[in-house]
Amino acid sequence: MSQRREIETRLALYDDLTGILGAMRSFALAELRRIGKREENQQLLVQNLRDALNDVAFALPPPEKPDYDIWLLFGSVRGFCGSFNEDVLRLWQEQTGERTPAILIGERLHDLLPESTNDLRVSGANGGLDAAATIEEILPAITESRLKHPGRAGLVACFRDDRGALSQRLLPLIEAQPGISGFPPHVYASPEETAAGIAEHYLFHQILAILLRSIRVENHMRLMQMENALHHLEEGSGGLIRQRNRLRQEEIVEEIELMISGKSIFL
Repeated sequence: MSQRREIETRLALYDDLTGILGAMRSFALAELRRIGKREENQQLLVQNLRDALNDVAFALPPPEKPDYDIWLLFGSVRGFCGSFNEDVLRLWQEQTGERTPAILIGERLHDLLPESTNDLRVSGANGGLDAAATIEEILPAITESRLKHPGRAGLVACFRDDRGALSQRLLPLIEAQPGISGFPPHVYASPEETAAGIAEHYLFHQILAILLRSIRVENHMRLMQMENALHHLEEGSGGLIRQRNRLRQEEIVEEIELMISGKSIFL
């Protein structure tokens, strides 16, 4: 009886875990649905800004080779997303040897690396709704890192994509391609001021597009983790149920044997 009671306790625990994991899976799925369309629209916005930048390419200063790069490492706020954070950190370490300034985005990523004077830490985004606010924290951190490290700074993003961790150069800007019309656009401000403003917006929305992609991939990996965990729980629960039923059958047989042996005594 005690063994069957222990199995019943474990089954109750499995039921509780199944409920928790099911809720986490639902949250990840809901976030994936919310962010999918927004990421698509953000990519279109980045492309439109890129086209606008091409229209004022003649007013942009020529790109200069940076003295060093600041790396933006996009991690997660929450866990249960597999090797999401480890992959980002590993790529940065492989490509730089941790010798470049870094801005770590996301509390789970912070936990993987001891604090250093060479890095800054920014809170990550829980979901797509928090993404723009997170960018507003990243931009001042970039400025602070530039002040700490004199010289011309480049900017590189490191994030988890569907295929694995990737790095993407953000600054200096990829050399703009002049518009095919050959005629400059009509602008109210000076071409140089207009070009600088478009470049600033382009950088903001490019970082936002990367963050949205990172959040989508994070939640997709979390969804896969939850589904795998639920599958293992289902298998484990099925095995415990079979074991419980077998023990119950043995108890019934023992009870019948006791009843029969009791009757034979009286006979």
